[in-house]
Amino acid sequence: MKITEIVFYDTNRAKLVVEIPETEPFTTHERPRIPRILFKLFPHMATQRCYNDAGYSFRREAMATEIPHLFEHLIIEIQDQVRRGVGQPFAGETQWNWTIDPRGRFYVMVDYDNEIVALGAIRLAERVINALDSKDIGQIDMSREIMRLRELAKLSRRFAGSTQPRDAWRGLDPADADEDDEQEADGESAHEHSALHFTTAAGDAGGHAEHQNGHKHADHEAAITESFKVAPAQ
Repeated sequence: MKITEIVFYDTNRAKLVVEIPETEPFTTHERPRIPRILFKLFPHMATQRCYNDAGYSFRREAMATEIPHLFEHLIIEIQDQVRRGVGQPFAGETQWNWTIDPRGRFYVMVDYDNEIVALGAIRLAERVINALDSKDIGQIDMSREIMRLRELAKLSRRFAGSTQPRDAWRGLDPADADEDDEQEADGESAHEHSALHFTTAAGDAGGHAEHQNGHKHADHEAAITESFKVAPAQ
């Protein structure tokens, strides 16, 4: 599984393009060890609730779901661990439509409240899923990784709370500030639409998953949409 594109929107939602080669499994049913070990590493994930037609708990749903759907929940869980459960619950969704896109392409959306922490959580979750698949999870020190993200959160809060001008925070040369402000006024600034945009490779969609701390899901062969929702743990 590989993330080929990440976009952070000003609405505090990130959109990821995720690619899985056709030669690799798309679902946890084909890789049952991934959710099994994941729940041991992150036991709190089992408390997430998933509203679905079958009435399954999230733990049960995770045993036979799309791997990017599990990935989405993991990003939310890591962010939640970093902030120690404080704040509004995060939501997310996963979509795909292979009648339009190549097989194996998924679109994962997740909420965030700190772009730097969210990017770290996304990359850590990607490493974890791939390490579980390749049986290399022992090489990742999860406690250390979470602590590093907490330190990043502290540093980013200090930086955001500094007295630096807005343009300096965005890394702009002050001489270019006026020109940039004119672009923003004209609605031409990319910052109006997304805060950050990362592209690893080229890279919207019908099979659908919506979650809150959420999942809409579709039959990936027929691209028939079904609905699931995951609520935050109480």
